[in-house]
Amino acid sequence: MNIKISPRSFNAFVAAFAAIVILPSIPLYALDTPGATDSAPRAIAQANPDYSYMLRHDGVEGRVVLSFTVTASGDVADPAVVSSTQKRLEKPALEAIRKWKFTPAVKSGVPISSKVIQPVAFTIGN
Repeated sequence: MNIKISPRSFNAFVAAFAAIVILPSIPLYALDTPGATDSAPRAIAQANPDYSYMLRHDGVEGRVVLSFTVTASGDVADPAVVSSTQKRLEKPALEAIRKWKFTPAVKSGVPISSKVIQPVAFTIGN
């Protein structure tokens, strides 16, 4: 049995099995807040980045590391790219992180702003 798959069909198949992996965030609140905190910021709403058909079709994979501040009200402020393996993935990652919501870090029972590093991986499934 010989099955032939055209390149167009194969590309569509590959694009359909793409994934976005939101890796655990790394709170940096200890660096900008002297003393211990009661709790680290925790994501409660995470919008996935737009991994467009064109990016998947072109086989674009990679990892974007973002830094931002989680405000005392749980919003994301000042997101920036720390590093990226693929420039074309930076914009979708930044757009998504701006929509995230957090429970803020808490120190002595009071919500505080804190800095966070968030890696996001874009992969096409095997």
